[in-house]
This record gives sequence, C-alpha cells and structure tokens, in this order.
Amino acid sequence: MKIPAYLPALASTVASAAVASSTSSATTPAASADPVGLLVPLYEYPTGTTATADWQALIDAIDAHPQLPFYVVVNDGNGPPYAPNPPASMPDWAPWIDAVNARGNAKTIGYIYTSASARDYATLTAAVDQYAAWTTTAGFTNNASAYDIHIDGIFFDEIDTDPSLLSNNVALASYAKTAFAGRGGPVVLNPGTLVDAGSESLFDVADSILQIETCYATASAATDPGNVLRCPAGGYAPFTTATPATLGTNATRSARSSIVVHDVYEQWSPFEATSLASLQAGIDAVVAQGVHSFYFTTYGYTANFTAAPASLAEVAAYAAQIQNLS
Repeated sequence: MKIPAYLPALASTVASAAVASSTSSATTPAASADPVGLLVPLYEYPTGTTATADWQALIDAIDAHPQLPFYVVVNDGNGPPYAPNPPASMPDWAPWIDAVNARGNAKTIGYIYTSASARDYATLTAAVDQYAAWTTTAGFTNNASAYDIHIDGIFFDEIDTDPSLLSNNVALASYAKTAFAGRGGPVVLNPGTLVDAGSESLFDVADSILQIETCYATASAATDPGNVLRCPAGGYAPFTTATPATLGTNATRSARSSIVVHDVYEQWSPFEATSLASLQAGIDAVVAQGVHSFYFTTYGYTANFTAAPASLAEVAAYAAQIQNLS
C-alpha cells in the first residue's frame, strides 16, 4: 500500500456525513493473550491544517485509550533510501514521531516497499539499517535532542509469499527482527492476501502478516470523480463480516495476522457514507477473529483520518469498547 501518485480530495465530499455516537449491543469477544491493536497506515505528510488535525486525532486517540495498542506506520515518500538520513523532511515529521514515541501504548513502524519481494536484498537491509539509526533530532529547534524520532519496528510492503521466495522473505524478516530487537515494535509483512501454501513458516519470523488488505466499497461504487477505480476490478471481493473468517481456524496464525480495510463508504459519486452500525459490525468480526491488529479508514492512507464514519476516534473507541479496554 504505497503512497499513490494522486490524492483526490475527500474532505469536502464527506463533510456533511454525520458522526453518530458509539453504541453497541455486541458481546465482548473471547479473551486472548494480547489485545487486538490498531495498525494505522497514517501516510499523511504532517503539514497544513487538515494533515495536522489528522495527526492530532491520532495522538488524542492514543491518549484516550491507554490499554489499546497502536502500531503507527511512518511513511515519508515511500521510505528509504534517504540521503541524508534521516531525510531533509524530518523537521516536519519530528514532533509527531516524538509524540507517538512518548506514549507507552504506541509503537512507530518504518515503511519499506519490496516491489513484490523483487527489490534487491541489500537495498532492503540498508533501508532497515537507516530506520534503526534514527535517534533524536533538532527538528526546527536548536536543540539536537529535542525530538525522539526512534523507530520501533518495520513494515515490509508488497511481499510476495510464493514459496520460491520464502528463503529471501524469511531472511529479510529475520534481519529486521535482529535490527530492532528489544524495541518492542512488530515486524509486519504485507502481501495483502492470504499467505501461499508452502510459505507458512513466515508466521514463525514475522510478528504479523497483513493477510487482508481490501476495500469496503464495491468496485462499481468506488470510482472517484477522476474516473480512477479505487478498488480492484475483476475478481475483487469487497469486505464483509465474513471476510475475517477466511484467515482460517488456526488461532496462532490469526494472532499473527492483520487486516486493513479502506474506502469504507457505500458509493463515491454521489457520496454515500456507510452506517456506523455497519462499521461496528465489521470491527466486531475482525476482533472476534483474534488478529494481531487491524484498521478501517473512510478513504485511503494519505488524508481524511477524521472523516466519518471510520475516523481514528471512532475506530479506536469502538475497538477499546468491545475489548473492555480503557
């Protein structure tokens, strides 16, 4: 889920969508060893009124639910290599990375794309090393240690789990686990689909595998005003409450799986928001599956994280509520 080359505006389209209050008759899911956390792909460059409001909404949600784990994917320009390292853009990012790092229930995760596991292994391990080297920075101040910008884990995007690539993927995940040992953040692999048969040993080295990354909207309903189809055509199936069960009945593997659902609306033009009840039903199904982490967002990964119904505040509040977390 790389940052797209285009960024259609959604804010004005959904500004009138009402945000209902959180209510639910759902029962608490079966207890698991760890809470189901939020894997937040907040790829939004943190400048400007709208963007900083989204980042502040993240911090507010983390503070509001101190027992709910947050795994925040940091993605500046689709990740390393950076020259210099940290990148010249770091003064804009530093206050927000520092704010996440200051919260005990949140971990920062560095984004690295793999080009379907075809990107050169040495380039990928160098990218891991670049993130591991981040410590503190002055930002826009004169104090070199003003901001804590350390990264806790790694998010490898576009992983191909074909068994022919297994040894390379295992080595890559293992390298990141070693580089970030003791930091407490996860190493996440993102194939976006179920792991191929023969590559199940990836569950032994990754903290989580993003096995379901999909749209809520149907393909026919997700064409934006620029005629860009936001959800795949062809064999694409939109998210339903039955989707999490496709992870299977192996509880250990579910606990090392993640789910991310974007474009949570009924149709784009004219815009029709999905109901809060439908969003909550989806979250119920995901949490009941006992996954490592998940996220639902009204649009994509680069804007509008306060848009109803799948806002940061709403998703976090409901995830905490149904797990009896403060």
